[in-house]
Amino acid sequence: MRLRVLVVAAFVMMTLAPAYIAYDAGILPSPTEAVADVGDRATSVTFVTELAWPKDPLGLAASDAAVFWEQRDRSAAVAGLWSYDVLEGRVERLLGRSRTGKSDGFPAAAGDMVVWAAWSVRRGEGLQRIEGYDTVTTRRWTAAASGRQPAAAGRTVIWIDRDRTRAGDVIRGLNTLTDEEYAIQTRARVRQIAARGSWVAWLEGDGTKTEVWTGSLRGGNVVRLAPAGTAVAVDGGRVMWAVPAGDGSSDLLISERRADAPRHLHRVAGAVSSLVLSGDHAAWVTTSDASASAVWVYDLATGEAYPVDDTGGRQVSPVIAAGSVYWAGERGGAWGLYRRALR
Repeated sequence: MRLRVLVVAAFVMMTLAPAYIAYDAGILPSPTEAVADVGDRATSVTFVTELAWPKDPLGLAASDAAVFWEQRDRSAAVAGLWSYDVLEGRVERLLGRSRTGKSDGFPAAAGDMVVWAAWSVRRGEGLQRIEGYDTVTTRRWTAAASGRQPAAAGRTVIWIDRDRTRAGDVIRGLNTLTDEEYAIQTRARVRQIAARGSWVAWLEGDGTKTEVWTGSLRGGNVVRLAPAGTAVAVDGGRVMWAVPAGDGSSDLLISERRADAPRHLHRVAGAVSSLVLSGDHAAWVTTSDASASAVWVYDLATGEAYPVDDTGGRQVSPVIAAGSVYWAGERGGAWGLYRRALR
């Protein structure tokens, strides 16, 4: 009898051990992965996978083919840099916790490149460095010894650096193929940057007032677009930004590089943040009070704006990839990655 129990136990362990080893190595996805469409297929919300996130949400990033994020959990098996392949529907851990460093939890991505800011010491002391990872070659490198809030455009890494000799910040860029370096000197502290190709847009200012600027990484055509703004996004030759409009509302405006004046798109009831622009669609987070935030989408072709999901819970960090909008949603105290096809 004892021999039979030992044989059964050994068989069970042989069956389960590869799964546990694979999960701890980051080969398998996070603990629960599910797909469930609700409602009409054209407007349905799909749950993609769980996100191991703290109470304060982190950020998503996206290329044309994948969504990226950092997980933070006490278990080493779900820490580090993760991705969701939007074409193959596969969740994968790209880097473990020891290789990402103590990062700020807000990566950026373009093509095969993912970049993030991380401290060199475990407790987050000293200056942040700009780190990079190539999803094809699996090369991990340090792009800059100091910097914050990186962005990615093509093969160029862009970040904000403090200029200790002047009042403003410096927006720096590095082409990872040619090693060509770029710099734009600003007149005040930079709050946010967005980039596409060689063009960068940013918010700069001290205190609560931030101006909207745009310019070329190659050092030309630096222009102030607006005297105030709360969010900015870039796609090709277009810059979109949000500006407070009074009564707790915001206006969305867009400027074409060759146009003489910006164009008003839409008025939003609430404050706008986390703005992204891709093709005919923009997405952002609308915050109406301290505890609620919802992701909205604007269709530039039809002029229609709509929320991605009205089931409640916090929604943050929208990204657009392969004809869908992705965001992080909190339901019942747990964070998850969700998707909705764009109309």
